[in-house]
Amino acid sequence: MRSSEQTRVGRWFDRHPLTLRLFALCALVWGVGYLIWRFGWSGEGANPALFAMLLLTEVYGLWALGTLAWYSWSHPPAVRPPATPGRSVDVYVCTYDEPLEVVAATLAGCRALTYPHTTYLLDDGRRQEMAELARTAGAEYLTRPDNSYAKAGNINAALTRTGGELALMLDADHVPMPDAIDAMVGYFDDERVALVQSPHDFFNHDSVQHYVVGRHEQSLFYRVICPGKDHHGAAYWCGSAAILRREALLEIGGVATETIAEDFHTTIRLLRHGWTSRYHDEVLVQGLAPHDLDGYLLQRDRWARGNLAVFTLPESPLRARELRPAQRLSYFASLAAYLAPPMRLLLLTTLGLVLWTGALPMKISVAALAALWLPAVSLNLLAGSALTRGYMKIGETAHYELLTMEIYTRALRCIVRPGRTAFEVTPKQGGDGGGLAAMRKLHLVVLAAVVLGAGTALRLLDLAGVGPLPDLPGVGAWIVPLLGLIELRRVLRTLLSVGRRRQRRQIYRFQGDAPAHCFAAGGHIGGRLVDASAAGVGLVLEAPVPLGERPAVLLELEDAAGGAHEVAAQIEVRSCRETEDGCLVGATIEEIDSGSRMRLMEWCYVVCSHERLRGHRPAAPAPTGAEEIVLPLDAAPVPVRVFNEAPEAA
Repeated sequence: MRSSEQTRVGRWFDRHPLTLRLFALCALVWGVGYLIWRFGWSGEGANPALFAMLLLTEVYGLWALGTLAWYSWSHPPAVRPPATPGRSVDVYVCTYDEPLEVVAATLAGCRALTYPHTTYLLDDGRRQEMAELARTAGAEYLTRPDNSYAKAGNINAALTRTGGELALMLDADHVPMPDAIDAMVGYFDDERVALVQSPHDFFNHDSVQHYVVGRHEQSLFYRVICPGKDHHGAAYWCGSAAILRREALLEIGGVATETIAEDFHTTIRLLRHGWTSRYHDEVLVQGLAPHDLDGYLLQRDRWARGNLAVFTLPESPLRARELRPAQRLSYFASLAAYLAPPMRLLLLTTLGLVLWTGALPMKISVAALAALWLPAVSLNLLAGSALTRGYMKIGETAHYELLTMEIYTRALRCIVRPGRTAFEVTPKQGGDGGGLAAMRKLHLVVLAAVVLGAGTALRLLDLAGVGPLPDLPGVGAWIVPLLGLIELRRVLRTLLSVGRRRQRRQIYRFQGDAPAHCFAAGGHIGGRLVDASAAGVGLVLEAPVPLGERPAVLLELEDAAGGAHEVAAQIEVRSCRETEDGCLVGATIEEIDSGSRMRLMEWCYVVCSHERLRGHRPAAPAPTGAEEIVLPLDAAPVPVRVFNEAPEAA
């Protein structure tokens, strides 16, 4: 099976790296030539303000293409180092106010980890139900008297109370695969490695950040950007799904607390002290992406403000002289990426002013338009799309930039004056009703739709000879309305996407297959479990069950090690309809004991998730040796080589 995360064109460029590089070089060379012409020969007779505004967006566009080419230049398959036995590993699960079922799923994954470890539930909420959950899951429960410095302070408090050499850091909603530690622990044979980061991937494919099933907003970052950063020695901690060396953290005084982007900030501090970082390009953890638009915008706002605040600190890539030039450039590029949505806002503002005033940002002839501008724009877009290696399309890039345009523009103040802002946890559940209420949250996108829509309509009337706006000279009378239509289409697509979105189910259900027995009023009914979550199940039964009935069910579920367990629960039937395979019953779980709930969580979040991710269940035989194993489903970034021995021996 092919990964739906990567497009067909992207896979083709992955297989033809020389063609990709030549394409990128051609676009960059042409872009430089175009900008030279823009600086020297396009300003005469143009509006000075509009000239500067458009030129700034064009310079940034070429910069973005250059950094993407730098990251995407090579894309080797991930190679697991041999898993060094005998290391002392702690697993930190940080929680504050996440729902019980979210944390239970993560602890179920921790319990299934095959490498010897101790799991600690670090509860800043000081909740009794979390202490009981930790006991059920076989984890240690730690808390502290206050919540100073939020997640960073929570981790720092645990560092002095635990003794593991390494610590696997997990957010409360990030469920590890059984081999997560095995895949990364070998990197620490290098005594200067302080951290190893792995990708963030998400099991709830109906989230607001999934443009299509399998591909989400962060796919490009984790599939292309992070491997490139690793090549330049500039991988960084992304908050979760990473193993850190405890000694390294203690040497720098613990996790950085000066900003709410403790992960990025801490990484640079580690590197300034002579430690190194690595990135392992294999999905080992499945998380929960923001369900709704509010959660998504809250999370992105926190990231932007926290990361941009690093510019004011000694860890700024502009000031950290202990870093190598490639590292400083890489980290600067990471922070400069937050300028992309504000640059889109600047571009839309420029276009809107041109539409309404008739003033032009540059003077250009038809010949120069065809020979310079059109090839430069086309090559930039096409090469950029190719360099993403199929993990982001042009339209998807525009969509995410429009969604974050307002919050990232507002966050730019943090470059010079970050202030002190509270760490707000991203909601792990929630509904999304879409409609006008959701659209109105994107104030600048709505404003852009009005300005571009009205301006383009009036310009089209102008072409018909009845428009009231000042005339656009020459070829601009045709080009500007065309550009207005293109950008208006993008803006409207984003608004329609937000407006049409519906997210009513708060807990994502996992598809699977397991024997099930239903004990209804009419007696025993055999069947199969076809999907499940912490809150409900989907059953295909041999006979119907009346709506509202509360039968008992007995499920035969496999654990991560391949063992079979009986899980009993009482359910309430909410739907029942006939299908070709039997009666499809949808039900909520009304009663289930804590041990059975943990077994159900392990089946959903580990067994079923592993099967979707790897193409087989955790206990099933996996290919061995040095041959390439193509991870077959959505989360497969590239072919992954698994070595039972050292790579040289293979």
